[in-house]
Amino acid sequence: MPLESADRLRDTEPNLPLSPAPVSRPPPRLSSLVIVHSNDLREVCRRLELDPAVGRYGIGRAESCAVVLDHPRVSRAHAHLEWRDGEWWLVDDHSRNGTLVNDAAAEVCHLASGDRIQVGGTVFKYIAGSDIEGQYFATIRTAMITDGLTRALTHAAFRERLDGEFRRARRYRRPLSLVLIDLDYFKLVNDSFGHLAGDTVLRDVAGMILSRVRREESLGRLGGEEFAILLPETELAGAQVLARDLQDRIRAARWEVSGGTVNITASFGVVALTAAMAAPEGLLERADALLYAAKGAGRNRLVAAEPEA
Repeated sequence: MPLESADRLRDTEPNLPLSPAPVSRPPPRLSSLVIVHSNDLREVCRRLELDPAVGRYGIGRAESCAVVLDHPRVSRAHAHLEWRDGEWWLVDDHSRNGTLVNDAAAEVCHLASGDRIQVGGTVFKYIAGSDIEGQYFATIRTAMITDGLTRALTHAAFRERLDGEFRRARRYRRPLSLVLIDLDYFKLVNDSFGHLAGDTVLRDVAGMILSRVRREESLGRLGGEEFAILLPETELAGAQVLARDLQDRIRAARWEVSGGTVNITASFGVVALTAAMAAPEGLLERADALLYAAKGAGRNRLVAAEPEA
Protein backbone atom coordinates (compact mmCIF):
# COMPACT_ATOMS: atom_id res chain seq x y z
CA MET A 1 0.00 0.00 0.00
CA PRO A 2 1.39 3.43 -0.94
CA LEU A 3 2.18 5.71 1.96
CA GLU A 4 -0.44 8.34 1.00
CA SER A 5 -3.14 5.61 0.84
CA ALA A 6 -2.23 4.46 4.32
CA ASP A 7 -2.53 8.03 5.62
CA ARG A 8 -6.02 8.45 4.08
CA LEU A 9 -7.13 5.12 5.55
CA ARG A 10 -5.91 6.13 9.00
CA ASP A 11 -7.81 9.45 8.70
CA THR A 12 -11.10 7.69 7.84
CA GLU A 13 -10.59 4.74 10.21
CA PRO A 14 -8.68 6.18 13.21
CA ASN A 15 -8.94 2.97 15.25
CA LEU A 16 -7.49 0.76 12.55
CA PRO A 17 -4.11 -0.59 13.80
CA LEU A 18 -1.22 -0.37 11.39
CA SER A 19 1.43 -3.10 11.74
CA PRO A 20 4.85 -1.56 12.34
CA ALA A 21 7.78 -2.66 10.23
CA PRO A 22 9.75 -5.45 11.93
CA VAL A 23 12.79 -4.14 13.81
CA SER A 24 15.92 -6.29 13.78
CA ARG A 25 17.46 -6.42 17.24
CA PRO A 26 21.02 -7.46 17.93
CA PRO A 27 21.42 -10.80 19.68
CA PRO A 28 21.60 -10.57 23.47
CA ARG A 29 25.02 -9.87 24.97
CA LEU A 30 25.81 -12.78 27.28
CA SER A 31 28.64 -12.88 29.79
CA SER A 32 30.52 -15.52 31.78
CA LEU A 33 33.52 -16.02 34.02
CA VAL A 34 35.68 -19.07 33.26
CA ILE A 35 38.42 -20.35 35.58
CA VAL A 36 41.58 -20.81 33.48
CA HIS A 37 44.06 -21.34 36.33
CA SER A 38 43.62 -22.67 39.85
CA ASN A 39 45.64 -24.41 42.52
CA ASP A 40 42.84 -26.98 42.44
CA LEU A 41 42.96 -28.49 38.96
CA ARG A 42 39.37 -29.71 39.34
CA GLU A 43 38.25 -26.08 39.21
CA VAL A 44 39.86 -25.30 35.84
CA CYS A 45 37.26 -24.63 33.12
CA ARG A 46 34.44 -24.11 35.64
CA ARG A 47 32.05 -21.49 34.31
CA LEU A 48 29.79 -18.92 35.99
CA GLU A 49 27.11 -17.40 33.77
CA LEU A 50 26.42 -13.76 34.66
CA ASP A 51 22.81 -12.56 34.72
CA PRO A 52 22.22 -8.77 34.63
CA ALA A 53 18.98 -9.36 36.56
CA VAL A 54 21.05 -10.54 39.51
CA GLY A 55 23.26 -7.47 39.23
CA ARG A 56 26.04 -8.46 41.64
CA TYR A 57 28.29 -11.49 42.14
CA GLY A 58 30.62 -11.65 45.14
CA ILE A 59 34.02 -13.37 45.04
CA GLY A 60 35.74 -14.44 48.25
CA ARG A 61 36.17 -17.03 50.98
CA ALA A 62 32.79 -16.39 52.61
CA GLU A 63 30.15 -19.02 51.86
CA SER A 64 27.71 -16.25 50.98
CA CYS A 65 29.81 -15.32 47.90
CA ALA A 66 28.64 -16.44 44.47
CA VAL A 67 32.21 -17.58 43.73
CA VAL A 68 33.77 -19.21 46.80
CA LEU A 69 37.58 -19.46 46.73
CA ASP A 70 38.88 -21.30 49.77
CA HIS A 71 42.45 -20.00 49.79
CA PRO A 72 44.45 -18.06 52.41
CA ARG A 73 45.32 -15.31 49.90
CA VAL A 74 41.64 -14.58 49.32
CA SER A 75 39.72 -12.26 51.67
CA ARG A 76 36.27 -13.23 52.91
CA ALA A 77 34.71 -10.55 50.72
CA HIS A 78 37.50 -10.05 48.19
CA ALA A 79 35.83 -8.48 45.15
CA HIS A 80 32.58 -8.44 43.25
CA LEU A 81 31.18 -8.06 39.75
CA GLU A 82 28.58 -5.32 39.38
CA TRP A 83 26.18 -4.58 36.51
CA ARG A 84 26.34 -0.86 35.67
CA ASP A 85 24.77 0.91 32.69
CA GLY A 86 24.63 -2.21 30.58
CA GLU A 87 28.18 -3.45 31.32
CA TRP A 88 29.92 -5.57 33.94
CA TRP A 89 32.44 -3.93 36.23
CA LEU A 90 34.93 -5.48 38.65
CA VAL A 91 35.21 -3.84 42.08
CA ASP A 92 37.85 -4.80 44.64
CA ASP A 93 36.31 -4.83 48.14
CA HIS A 94 39.42 -3.52 49.96
CA SER A 95 40.94 -7.00 49.88
CA ARG A 96 44.18 -7.68 51.71
CA ASN A 97 46.10 -8.97 48.67
CA GLY A 98 44.40 -7.01 45.92
CA THR A 99 42.81 -8.00 42.61
CA LEU A 100 44.53 -8.03 39.22
CA VAL A 101 42.97 -7.36 35.85
CA ASN A 102 45.24 -8.21 32.92
CA ASP A 103 48.17 -8.52 35.35
CA ALA A 104 47.71 -4.99 36.79
CA ALA A 105 46.26 -4.05 40.18
CA ALA A 106 42.67 -2.83 39.86
CA GLU A 107 40.19 -1.29 42.29
CA VAL A 108 37.33 -0.49 39.91
CA CYS A 109 37.55 -1.68 36.31
CA HIS A 110 35.17 -1.96 33.36
CA LEU A 111 35.44 -5.45 31.87
CA ALA A 112 35.91 -6.23 28.19
CA SER A 113 35.65 -9.68 26.68
CA GLY A 114 38.94 -11.53 27.01
CA ASP A 115 40.05 -9.76 30.21
CA ARG A 116 41.88 -11.89 32.79
CA ILE A 117 41.03 -11.46 36.47
CA GLN A 118 43.29 -12.84 39.21
CA VAL A 119 42.02 -13.33 42.75
CA GLY A 120 44.56 -15.09 44.96
CA GLY A 121 45.82 -18.12 43.06
CA THR A 122 42.80 -18.28 40.75
CA VAL A 123 42.73 -16.70 37.29
CA PHE A 124 39.42 -16.10 35.51
CA LYS A 125 38.77 -15.15 31.92
CA TYR A 126 35.80 -12.86 31.29
CA ILE A 127 34.00 -13.61 28.04
CA ALA A 128 31.03 -11.73 26.57
CA GLY A 129 29.13 -11.34 23.31
CA SER A 130 26.65 -13.12 21.09
CA ASP A 131 29.20 -15.86 20.25
CA ILE A 132 29.84 -16.71 23.89
CA GLU A 133 29.58 -20.49 23.40
CA GLY A 134 32.31 -20.41 20.78
CA GLN A 135 34.46 -18.27 23.07
CA TYR A 136 33.85 -20.66 25.97
CA PHE A 137 34.94 -23.76 24.06
CA ALA A 138 37.97 -21.91 22.68
CA THR A 139 38.85 -20.88 26.25
CA ILE A 140 38.64 -24.40 27.66
CA ARG A 141 40.66 -25.80 24.75
CA THR A 142 43.40 -23.29 25.56
CA ALA A 143 43.13 -23.96 29.31
CA MET A 144 43.68 -27.68 28.76
CA ILE A 145 47.09 -27.14 27.17
CA THR A 146 48.24 -23.76 28.53
CA ASP A 147 49.07 -22.80 32.11
CA GLY A 148 46.67 -19.99 32.94
CA LEU A 149 49.18 -18.05 35.06
CA THR A 150 52.31 -18.11 32.88
CA ARG A 151 50.85 -18.98 29.44
CA ALA A 152 53.43 -21.74 29.11
CA LEU A 153 52.33 -25.23 28.05
CA THR A 154 51.04 -27.42 30.85
CA HIS A 155 53.19 -30.35 31.94
CA ALA A 156 51.03 -32.84 30.03
CA ALA A 157 50.94 -30.72 26.87
CA PHE A 158 54.70 -30.19 26.98
CA ARG A 159 55.34 -33.93 27.33
CA GLU A 160 53.15 -34.57 24.31
CA ARG A 161 55.12 -31.96 22.33
CA LEU A 162 58.40 -33.50 23.54
CA ASP A 163 57.32 -36.97 22.43
CA GLY A 164 56.44 -35.74 18.95
CA GLU A 165 59.63 -33.73 18.43
CA PHE A 166 61.74 -36.60 19.78
CA ARG A 167 60.28 -39.06 17.28
CA ARG A 168 60.75 -36.60 14.43
CA ALA A 169 64.36 -35.84 15.39
CA ARG A 170 65.25 -39.53 15.66
CA ARG A 171 63.53 -40.46 12.42
CA TYR A 172 65.13 -37.73 10.32
CA ARG A 173 68.36 -37.46 12.31
CA ARG A 174 67.79 -33.83 13.13
CA PRO A 175 69.19 -31.91 16.15
CA LEU A 176 67.02 -31.41 19.23
CA SER A 177 67.91 -29.67 22.49
CA LEU A 178 66.23 -29.24 25.85
CA VAL A 179 66.77 -26.58 28.52
CA LEU A 180 65.49 -27.03 32.08
CA ILE A 181 65.19 -23.93 34.28
CA ASP A 182 64.56 -23.77 38.01
CA LEU A 183 64.25 -20.48 39.91
CA ASP A 184 66.61 -20.42 42.89
CA TYR A 185 65.23 -20.10 46.42
CA PHE A 186 61.83 -19.25 45.04
CA LYS A 187 60.09 -20.30 48.24
CA LEU A 188 61.75 -17.34 49.96
CA VAL A 189 59.97 -14.98 47.59
CA ASN A 190 56.59 -16.40 48.59
CA ASP A 191 57.47 -16.47 52.27
CA SER A 192 58.94 -12.95 52.36
CA PHE A 193 56.70 -11.03 49.97
CA GLY A 194 53.58 -13.17 49.55
CA HIS A 195 52.30 -15.49 46.89
CA LEU A 196 50.95 -12.65 44.78
CA ALA A 197 54.51 -11.36 44.37
CA GLY A 198 55.62 -14.90 43.60
CA ASP A 199 52.96 -15.22 40.90
CA THR A 200 54.14 -11.94 39.39
CA VAL A 201 57.72 -13.20 39.23
CA LEU A 202 56.66 -16.50 37.64
CA ARG A 203 54.50 -14.74 35.08
CA ASP A 204 57.22 -12.23 34.17
CA VAL A 205 59.97 -14.85 33.93
CA ALA A 206 57.77 -16.90 31.62
CA GLY A 207 57.20 -13.74 29.59
CA MET A 208 60.96 -13.19 29.27
CA ILE A 209 61.37 -16.73 27.97
CA LEU A 210 58.42 -16.55 25.58
CA SER A 211 59.84 -13.34 24.10
CA ARG A 212 63.00 -15.24 23.17
CA VAL A 213 61.66 -18.52 21.82
CA ARG A 214 60.69 -18.96 18.19
CA ARG A 215 57.31 -20.15 16.95
CA GLU A 216 58.50 -23.72 16.43
CA GLU A 217 60.00 -23.86 19.93
CA SER A 218 58.01 -24.64 23.07
CA LEU A 219 58.00 -23.44 26.67
CA GLY A 220 56.44 -25.68 29.31
CA ARG A 221 55.82 -25.24 33.01
CA LEU A 222 56.70 -28.57 34.56
CA GLY A 223 55.52 -27.55 38.02
CA GLY A 224 56.01 -24.83 40.60
CA GLU A 225 58.98 -22.73 39.55
CA GLU A 226 60.45 -25.19 37.02
CA PHE A 227 60.25 -24.54 33.27
CA ALA A 228 61.47 -26.37 30.18
CA ILE A 229 62.29 -25.14 26.68
CA LEU A 230 62.17 -27.56 23.75
CA LEU A 231 64.38 -26.49 20.84
CA PRO A 232 63.91 -28.40 17.56
CA GLU A 233 66.63 -27.94 14.92
CA THR A 234 69.01 -26.56 17.59
CA GLU A 235 72.44 -27.93 18.47
CA LEU A 236 73.82 -27.90 22.00
CA ALA A 237 75.84 -24.72 21.39
CA GLY A 238 72.76 -22.78 20.28
CA ALA A 239 70.80 -23.98 23.32
CA GLN A 240 73.61 -22.80 25.59
CA VAL A 241 73.57 -19.33 24.02
CA LEU A 242 69.83 -19.03 24.66
CA ALA A 243 70.15 -20.33 28.23
CA ARG A 244 73.00 -17.94 29.02
CA ASP A 245 71.01 -14.98 27.72
CA LEU A 246 68.00 -15.96 29.84
CA GLN A 247 70.20 -16.44 32.89
CA ASP A 248 71.51 -12.88 32.50
CA ARG A 249 68.03 -11.43 31.97
CA ILE A 250 66.56 -13.13 35.03
CA ARG A 251 69.50 -12.12 37.20
CA ALA A 252 69.22 -8.48 36.11
CA ALA A 253 65.45 -8.21 36.62
CA ARG A 254 63.96 -6.41 39.63
CA TRP A 255 60.38 -6.47 40.91
CA GLU A 256 59.08 -3.70 43.14
CA VAL A 257 56.50 -5.31 45.41
CA SER A 258 54.80 -4.49 48.66
CA GLY A 259 57.50 -4.89 51.29
CA GLY A 260 60.59 -4.37 49.13
CA THR A 261 62.39 -5.37 45.96
CA VAL A 262 62.58 -8.91 44.60
CA ASN A 263 65.53 -10.15 42.61
CA ILE A 264 66.12 -13.77 41.78
CA THR A 265 68.49 -16.10 39.93
CA ALA A 266 67.96 -19.35 38.06
CA SER A 267 69.80 -22.61 37.47
CA PHE A 268 69.94 -24.30 34.06
CA GLY A 269 70.47 -27.80 32.72
CA VAL A 270 71.12 -27.95 28.95
CA VAL A 271 71.25 -31.13 26.89
CA ALA A 272 71.08 -32.21 23.24
CA LEU A 273 69.72 -35.42 21.78
CA THR A 274 72.29 -38.20 21.40
CA ALA A 275 72.17 -41.56 19.66
CA ALA A 276 72.15 -43.31 23.04
CA MET A 277 68.79 -41.78 24.00
CA ALA A 278 66.16 -44.28 22.93
CA ALA A 279 63.15 -42.50 24.44
CA PRO A 280 62.10 -38.94 25.38
CA GLU A 281 62.61 -39.82 29.03
CA GLY A 282 66.34 -40.16 28.35
CA LEU A 283 66.54 -36.55 27.17
CA LEU A 284 64.47 -35.28 30.08
CA GLU A 285 66.33 -37.30 32.71
CA ARG A 286 69.72 -36.14 31.43
CA ALA A 287 68.62 -32.49 31.52
CA ASP A 288 67.26 -32.99 35.03
CA ALA A 289 70.57 -34.45 36.20
CA LEU A 290 72.42 -31.44 34.79
CA LEU A 291 70.00 -29.06 36.47
CA TYR A 292 70.55 -30.88 39.77
CA ALA A 293 74.30 -30.49 39.28
CA ALA A 294 73.86 -26.73 38.66
CA LYS A 295 71.95 -26.33 41.90
CA GLY A 296 74.44 -28.49 43.76
CA ALA A 297 77.29 -26.30 42.53
CA GLY A 298 75.83 -23.26 44.25
CA ARG A 299 72.83 -22.27 42.06
CA ASN A 300 72.81 -19.43 39.53
CA ARG A 301 74.72 -21.86 37.31
CA LEU A 302 74.42 -23.31 33.84
CA VAL A 303 75.55 -26.90 33.34
CA ALA A 304 75.48 -28.42 29.85
CA ALA A 305 76.20 -31.91 28.62
CA GLU A 306 79.38 -32.48 26.70
CA PRO A 307 78.61 -32.56 22.97
CA GLU A 308 78.56 -36.04 21.47
CA ALA A 309 81.63 -36.86 19.40
